[in-house]
Amino acid sequence: MDSEVAALKAHIDAIVPTLATKADIEVLRAEMHKMSAEGYRWMVASMIGMFIGFGGLYFAASRSFETRPAAQPAPQRQAPIVMYLPQPQPQPQPTPK
Repeated sequence: MDSEVAALKAHIDAIVPTLATKADIEVLRAEMHKMSAEGYRWMVASMIGMFIGFGGLYFAASRSFETRPAAQPAPQRQAPIVMYLPQPQPQPQPTPK
């Protein structure tokens, strides 16, 4: 029984130094808050960039319609050439004797 208690005590003594303390948890919480704020900034910045990009695309597309010259009428096309081939004439069948 003493050996089991000693083994358990050794196991606990090995684990306890690796457990997080209250100060460790506070540092982790501060880092997570900082990462969350940075992620939020990136999200807002990318959305602003997308709005500016789509606005520029709209502006460029609307300007391209204004600067186009008036459409010229299409040239008249010739009528297609149609060739008619003569129908083959049936050959007379020889009469059997």
